[in-house]
Amino acid sequence: MIMVKQSPPEVVSMIAALTDHRDIDVLETSLLKTVADLFTPGWAAIYHLSSDDVPEFSVALREGVVNRTPFTDSFSHLVSAIGVTAFPIMSQSRNVLGYLLVQRSPALSAEEQKLMTGLFRVYDNYLSVLKDSQIDRLTGLLNRHTFDAQLDKALGLIRRAYQTSREDISEHHRKAADTGSFFLGEIDIDHFKAINDRFGHLYGDEVLLIVARILQNTFRKTDLIYRFGGEEFVVIVYVEDRADAEMTFERLRRSIENHAFPQVGKVTVSVGVTEIRDNSIPVELLGHADQALYHAKTHGRNQVCFYETLLASHDIEVHRNSDDITLFAAT
Repeated sequence: MIMVKQSPPEVVSMIAALTDHRDIDVLETSLLKTVADLFTPGWAAIYHLSSDDVPEFSVALREGVVNRTPFTDSFSHLVSAIGVTAFPIMSQSRNVLGYLLVQRSPALSAEEQKLMTGLFRVYDNYLSVLKDSQIDRLTGLLNRHTFDAQLDKALGLIRRAYQTSREDISEHHRKAADTGSFFLGEIDIDHFKAINDRFGHLYGDEVLLIVARILQNTFRKTDLIYRFGGEEFVVIVYVEDRADAEMTFERLRRSIENHAFPQVGKVTVSVGVTEIRDNSIPVELLGHADQALYHAKTHGRNQVCFYETLLASHDIEVHRNSDDITLFAAT
């Protein structure tokens, strides 16, 4: 017997509320709250599959509160527990991305599971639309729109990571609070217009695809890689310190320089990097990286320049006008 207490209009309203959000993390929270309103579970949790198909904890609902504190029991133990029903989270191509676990006593009835399956069809389809809107179609990297939309959120997480180690911050960010730093790098393909003019846009697109692949192979899953537009890419990376950042971006530069691009041959990149601090302001942060990139491109290309290093060596200067707007000048 179905145990949902809400009327059909209320159920439709709850399901429709899932599409009020444009943030995937918030969407997961909304899904769990909808599950709580519809089925009053003992608990519910979402797991994502990692590259080796191991379920990794994402977010949970306990006693009506959504939080990111992992369960002490393993996924395999939880999924086999009494009263637990598992629902796969599917991609648009019908690949399993993860699972929603719902525990209740009594367990969900057949009718309730049917209702949950319908809810998940809405969730899966909307999740696919959201992900599609965040991805650059050519390279498969995150796109510029996503960067603009998420930078404030990322800075908020970084500020919290520097200031505290609360339980809802990921282990990655907690570690950064103690031992590491975040850096933002802008990567620009040198003479890309000449590549398009000489070899054609098909080979230009192939260069972009290969550079995107090298970026993905250079940085870790926890780092964020964006195609910023045209031949420019942006990376938000966590490393141990400045020396680690220099080594990482220099490894990227060398990997691209040493790669044999079909037909085109040798391709190089210029890179501008700046450190993300807990008091960083988005417009200034991008301005710092852009100024370092400009210096790299106007001083020989095929090199990595750090804003803070250039500032300390007086290769660039910072001025403020009467409106307190930061201006940059190369020296």
